[in-house]
This record gives sequence, structure tokens and C-alpha cells, in this order.
Amino acid sequence: MNCPICGNKTSFLIGKKDRFNQSYDYVMCQNCRFLFDKELVADHEHLAKKVSVIYQKDYFETTDTGWKMRGDGFLKIIKVIASLYIFLTFKKKATILDYGGGNGYLASKLSQNFRVAYYDKFEKPSIEGKYLVVEKPIKADVVYAVELVEHITDIAEWDFLGNLQPDVFVFTTCLSDNISEKELPGWPYINPDGGHTAIYSRKSLYLLGRKYGYIYFFFPNITTHVFLKNKLLSRIDCVNIEYAIYNLLRKFKHANLF
Repeated sequence: MNCPICGNKTSFLIGKKDRFNQSYDYVMCQNCRFLFDKELVADHEHLAKKVSVIYQKDYFETTDTGWKMRGDGFLKIIKVIASLYIFLTFKKKATILDYGGGNGYLASKLSQNFRVAYYDKFEKPSIEGKYLVVEKPIKADVVYAVELVEHITDIAEWDFLGNLQPDVFVFTTCLSDNISEKELPGWPYINPDGGHTAIYSRKSLYLLGRKYGYIYFFFPNITTHVFLKNKLLSRIDCVNIEYAIYNLLRKFKHANLF
């Protein structure tokens, strides 16, 4: 099976089962290190059905128990980004889309200061707020997704970037880069009970950003990824340059040059 992002060969990594005894076979691309359930490519409709079973009413109580702490942390980040966007574009207001809003907590908080729309393919919001609930994703200046992209069940879901064309896409997800291939099979983030069917690397996200005309930036200290719309500059691998500079400075530091 070839990688749906870069087209290179993949190899089997590990098989797992969720709490409903549904099977998942994870493979990893040998080039861009994208890690995914093979049904993401082979049978995405069946994968979507499997994952939809996971999102029971008790999901946020039994499986995703860190949603509030994670939401509070991200709220500060998205407020800063939205405010910067308004300042730099000279707009009076920015429209924001919460893509995969879960129980609506973040949308309820953010809508106190911004115009926010909520969309989720699997959930309905249980927390009320001054936000608009939409059945389909709508165009917005800024789109954000918290721990969402690892839940996709069809790689074509990334086409929302081409369809909606937001100026900014902000998202969080864990990367496979710092986990050795030997440690990957036991990595807790490969979690079918959490609905994690697609796990990315810096290179795979750069390739996705380039495909849709976005510059990719990664801020590891706040575990946040940012796509900025700019087709001309999207071919520049900014994160790779960032890490090269970081590693160079670290070598200088270890050599006592600072």
C-alpha cells in the first residue's frame, strides 16, 4: 500500500483493537513517516463506521478526559492568533470556524469575543454559547481544530482547505518524529479507542500544506501547528529550516560558544 500523502511505500507497524473489539492495522510510510490505519486508503467508509461507534455519550468522561484542560490552554492561543489576524488584516472582525468542535466548550468560550461557527461530523454540542451550529463546514477567515486531524477517516477530508480556503488554519496534534521506530508500536498515541487513525510527522504536514497552498509552521513549545495561506511560499519547508537552525544553535551551545 502506498502512502496517500507522498505516494511512497508503507510497511506494517502494529495491529490493535478498540474496546468494541474492532480491528485496526496501522502502517507507516517509509518516506514521510505518516502513520495510519490502512483502511484510511483501502476502505475509508468502513473506517468511518468503525470510528463512529467509538464516540459514545461517555466519550468525554471515559476516553477523552483531558478535553477541558486542553481546551483552556488552546483558548489562549487561538485568541492571540485571531486578534493578530484582525490587527494585521485591518479587519473589524474575524469569522472563525471550530472544525470538529466536540462538546462545544471552546466555541462557547471563544464566541464571547469573536464570531464563531461550530461544526462536528460526529458530535452535537452539549455546552451552549453564542456560536452558530452548522451542519456543513462554512467559509471563515480562521479555522481551528483541536486534536482533530488524527481522527480523520479519509485523507480527502483535508480537501476542506481547498474548499473553504481560510487564511489561517490552526490545529493541534502529536507528531511521530521524536518516537523511534522501535518505540512506535507501544506509543500511547496510537490509540483506536481515542479514534486516532492518522498520525503525522513534520514532513507529512509540510507536504499537505504545500498541496493546498499553505505555509506550514510548527510551535513545539505550545504544541500548535499553523497553516498560512500563501501558494507562492508554500514550497518552502519552514519547519525543516527552523529545526536545522535549532540543531545548529544547540551544537554551538554544547561547544560552549555561547
